[in-house]
Amino acid sequence: MKLVVNNPTKVGRNDLCHCGSGQKYKRCCLDKDRAAAYTPENFDPISFKRDMEQMLRKVSKLAENKNMSVSEINKMMVGKNLDDIDDDYDELAERTPAEIAQDMIYDAMDMDSGRDRLSIAQAALKIYPNLSDAWTILAEEKSKSAVEGLEYLKKAVEAGEQHLGKKYFKENEGHFWLEIDSRPYMRAKVFFAQALWDLGHESEAIDHLKDCLRLNPNDNQGVRYLLMPCLLIKNDLESFESILKQFKNECSTQFDYNKSLFYFKKYGQDSKKAVAQLKKSINENSFVPALLLGQVKMPKQIPGS
Repeated sequence: MKLVVNNPTKVGRNDLCHCGSGQKYKRCCLDKDRAAAYTPENFDPISFKRDMEQMLRKVSKLAENKNMSVSEINKMMVGKNLDDIDDDYDELAERTPAEIAQDMIYDAMDMDSGRDRLSIAQAALKIYPNLSDAWTILAEEKSKSAVEGLEYLKKAVEAGEQHLGKKYFKENEGHFWLEIDSRPYMRAKVFFAQALWDLGHESEAIDHLKDCLRLNPNDNQGVRYLLMPCLLIKNDLESFESILKQFKNECSTQFDYNKSLFYFKKYGQDSKKAVAQLKKSINENSFVPALLLGQVKMPKQIPGS
């Protein structure tokens, strides 16, 4: 349920640089610090994706503010770097309470201190209460038990529903996540489903994960990788098979091995189809059996890819 990924520095983009130059951080050491952070050893895809999400929000807001067409947005982007866009966004005279609060949450996600994250999340909720990411931070930093955490995550989902509204759900079903505004809600929904599963509310957890695939059939979040094992555990082979059909062209370790177990469950241990699929899975990724059988220890930090 971890939302936060630490950055090498706590300095904000528009704060004075930590090196003492007197310049804004983004004009001084930001690029150098990024280069140090984004090495193959410690590159964090979650943090990178979040940075890109925030930038897309800023571009979208700039385009909305200037009533720009797609072609005009493309022209605006030519020759500009991320810092230029950041400066243009900072100069906007008007931002909604929701936008101000969400920008605060992006900053909070990058902080090392749980106390600081919690403080900013609480301050953001005072500005705008229907802020899914803020409630998710409260679940992580404030809850004293799994049950209490579940309640905060429930509020995160409800906040997202209130923020987006019924009309938004009706008009955007099928391409959630492509709409930046829906992403905090979709994140909260997955965290809520995981918490439900951990506390034994398995059917409800599966319903939420299935709903994520309904709202976003392209599944940019990778919800299917959480849902498939749940369906196998519950022996819901019909629902599992529908995911196989939905993503019939996928080739991945998760799909291969889950499909192997599915064939064993559906056709039996002596099935030639099941044995053939297992051999294919091992051929595609031979490291999995050793990890599952305990012959090799799981790494303390799971690689990003």
